[in-house]
Order: sequence, then structure tokens, then C-alpha cells
Amino acid sequence: MFGIRSLPRTLEAALRDMRHAKNETRISALRDLVRLAETEHRPRALSALCEVMSSDADLHVRAAAALALGDADAKESRDALFAAAQSGPVQVREMALAALGEVCDATDQEVLALVAEAQKDAAPELRFQALIAQNRLAPATVLQALADASRDQDAEVRQISYRIAEEHVLADPTSLPEPLRQRARAALRDDAPNVRLAAAILLARVGDKCGADVIRAVVERKDRVASLEDEQAALELAGELQISEARPALSRRAFGYFGLFRDPLAWHARVALARLGDEQAKSAILRGLSAFTRDARTIAVAAAGRARLREARAILQRMTPAEADPETVAEALSELETLP
Repeated sequence: MFGIRSLPRTLEAALRDMRHAKNETRISALRDLVRLAETEHRPRALSALCEVMSSDADLHVRAAAALALGDADAKESRDALFAAAQSGPVQVREMALAALGEVCDATDQEVLALVAEAQKDAAPELRFQALIAQNRLAPATVLQALADASRDQDAEVRQISYRIAEEHVLADPTSLPEPLRQRARAALRDDAPNVRLAAAILLARVGDKCGADVIRAVVERKDRVASLEDEQAALELAGELQISEARPALSRRAFGYFGLFRDPLAWHARVALARLGDEQAKSAILRGLSAFTRDARTIAVAAAGRARLREARAILQRMTPAEADPETVAEALSELETLP
């Protein structure tokens, strides 16, 4: 049977459910308070969120309330968030830091000092979140902190340091400081596969191919990484960096064994193969442009752009919105226009 979708709560219903015995119900009510914060009920909704953040019996609910204040862009609740980020349970402090990164800016020197202090906290969760908060609050200064964070004892903190640096070099490839580049090269030998791959991706974004073996190990599944997004990047970079040794693994992932056991990243593997000049992959992408469903055609459109298939340009130019998503078509054509 189909479940009946519950109606959005009124303010009074949300406030009532914030006293419910079940954590799941209280967390659900938080989402309604965020919605109600966009209405004339904003003062009462934000007040309720602050109260939950400071006094609920369950830490998960308190942390969720802190995050909800960030979602509500609750600049009015800055002082309550600041107090929560200063002391108390780590889980709540972490989410309060995240919210401060959303609602404050670089003019708030007190928050910036708190974030800098959190980067030296004994709890790795706080060091992790503090880097993200600084990147949101004062991105021009965060690169100075990343080289230190890349030496952190916690693998997730080391990984996020390279992920944040990658955001910056995607916007400006010249922005990578030489000390952080050297740290990334050293991290190619890190004990944690996620850190090795994050470092290799960062280096690849600035044209440094010395992480090619790390990328190949992920493509071949010799190294397992937790993030599907990172694995996807590894497959595409295998094509961009022309790592020809990865072709057998890419072929298995693109087409399976005798057409069976299709990989969830099969299209990304096909893009990489096409970038390596593989005719089977190119043909598969071009065939996809005339697939039966609009969704399948749209996926093939994106793949054609990522694979830089000149042969697809004329087909894409003739495509109508009924055949494929027009934004995806425009993006693919834009990528093809950059070809010499």
C-alpha cells in the first residue's frame, strides 16, 4: 500500500511535537521549524530551535537543531550558536560550527578566532568542521591552514584539506601554494586510500600527473575509497591524464564481463575510454544519443561532452528539449566548443 504523506505542520503542531518522546518525531518537527522560519513565525521558530539546541535530552536532536539554524540562515541566532560552539558535547559543537560558517562572514572576528581555535581542538570532528567553516567564512585565508591540516593525525581531516584545496584550484589553477603541492605529493604515500586519492586528484587539477599510479589503483579497485564521487573523479581523470595502463580495467567497468555485471560508474568508464581513443566506447556513447528514453539520451549527452566527442556536435545541435535536457545539451556543446 502507498503511505499517506503527512501535511506540513503548523507552528503550534511543530512546537507540540518538539516535546514528543520519539527522537525521530522531534527531528521531523525541526524541518518544519526551518520552513516556518521563512514566514511571519520566524522569531518563534528560531527561538524554539535555539531552545532545542541547548536543552534537548538527545544529542542527535540538539545537533540537528544547530544544523537547522544554519539551514534557516539564522543570523539572529548567532550568539546562541556561538555559545553552543564554544563548549558542550562535541557533536553539538561540530554542528554549531557548521551553522556559524553559514550565517556569519569574514567581518566577525570573534567567530573567526573561534574557528581558528577549533582547528587545534583535540576532537578531530571539530578540526574537520572548522576547516570547512573557515573556507566558507574567509576563503582567501584558508589555504594557509590547509598545509598544517594535511599533516593532521586524523585521515578525514587530511582528506578534507585536499578537497578544499581542490575547490580553490578549480576556480584558479594558479592558487595552489607550493608547500601544499609538496604536501600533496608526500600524501601519495599516505596510509589511507581516501587521502592518497584526494591528493592525486588535487595534483591532477593543476596538471601534475605524479598521482597517476594512485588514480590507476582506484580504477582497478586495488584501492577502495569510501566516496563514490572520488571514485568517479578517478575514472574520469584516468582518461584526462591519458593513463593507458588503466584501459583493461576501464573496459571491464564500462562493459562488464560478456555484457554482464554492469558497473554503477559504467558511463564514467566509457568517457575515460573515449578520451583514450577507444572506438567501442565512442560508439557506445554515440548510440546512446538515440536511446529509447529521454533520461538515457540525456546521460549520453553528458558523456559525449565529457568525452569531447567531436562526432556528437552536429547531433547535439539538432536535439530538441523533448529529446534531452536542454541544459545538459548546452553544457555538452560548450565543452565541445573548447576543442581545437
